[in-house]
Amino acid sequence: MAPTRKKLRSNTMAKSSCQTSVVIDCSLDSYMGEKDIMKLVKQIQFCYSSNRRSQNPMQFFVTGVHGHTESRLKSIGDYQNWDVNFTSKDYCELFEKKDIVYLSSESDNVLQELDPEKAYIIGGLVDHNHHKGLCHSLAVEKGVGHAQLPISEYLDMKTRKVLTINHVFDILLKYTETKDWLQSFCAVLPQRKGAQARPGSKASSQADTQTDTLTDTRAETQTADGCVGQNSDSGTDCSTSSTGNSAQNDEGENHENSSEQSTNVSARDQTNSISSKSDVEKS
Repeated sequence: MAPTRKKLRSNTMAKSSCQTSVVIDCSLDSYMGEKDIMKLVKQIQFCYSSNRRSQNPMQFFVTGVHGHTESRLKSIGDYQNWDVNFTSKDYCELFEKKDIVYLSSESDNVLQELDPEKAYIIGGLVDHNHHKGLCHSLAVEKGVGHAQLPISEYLDMKTRKVLTINHVFDILLKYTETKDWLQSFCAVLPQRKGAQARPGSKASSQADTQTDTLTDTRAETQTADGCVGQNSDSGTDCSTSSTGNSAQNDEGENHENSSEQSTNVSARDQTNSISSKSDVEKS
């Protein structure tokens, strides 16, 4: 069941045991048109909703709020009362550079775990790939750390690894709850991405274990039924047991034939005896 309003009111960042900071960088306002800014604000709303419904919300920041993005936020209601740290400041003014990790699919670094001491930046850019590599270039220009999510280590995807802002946010949020990247990806990524666990990943290992267990169970069942001999070195197998069963069937058929022959002989002797008795009485 969905959490109640009373539960949501008390489920705040200040009371959360999760200290991981996630930031949406909205300083890229000038690279987007009106429709893309509307989509950006909608995705921020999705992130806020997910965070509020989490048992331990992340420390959520939206930085660089200005221009059209700020106007759009004002038009949808009193966003300042949301349990989100909205600010017009740049994220570099809130966090030390050594503690910043800008998330970008173009980065050569792969994120292995979330550090509560770090601030993870998600580029607030909806551009339909018109400005490919922009966030990574800005991170390098500012001299801050950068990394990509470990999608390739866990999943094979039929589409590009570019995700929406709220998908990245939800993956990070899920990881803070499970400490498991594969489970986080599978719980968030939509089916249209065609994501499948890579061979050798945790999911594949679990599948192999289940297969081995099933094989062992079948083997035990065969042994219990007598299809496999107790001594594996003797070479006794299902075919040997089947041959033995055939021999028993043949023996049973021979016994039935013998019984039928005995019955026929007894009947014949009885008839002959009656005929002999009749001849004696006649004489």
